[in-house]
Amino acid sequence: MVSMFGFIWKLVLLVLSIAALVYALDVFGPTTLIANSLIALIALKIIGFLGIKIEINLWTLLILVFWGIPGLIVLGLLSLSGLAFRGS
Repeated sequence: MVSMFGFIWKLVLLVLSIAALVYALDVFGPTTLIANSLIALIALKIIGFLGIKIEINLWTLLILVFWGIPGLIVLGLLSLSGLAFRGS
């Protein structure tokens, strides 16, 4: 029963993520989203070289893809404060 709930929960998150992506593409356009996401991913790698460790998982990547640079700032602040996304 627990694994069925986990599967349904992941399916709901997938549908919500796709809906958010379609909405963001409609509002901002694909070029802006792709550029912002790529810049944020490159900046995440540079921040990792500077010593700020941010855990990279599905949630981190989704935040970076949808929020871009503002998402990277939020992730950095959460990581530095130790509240979330603290890498080892």
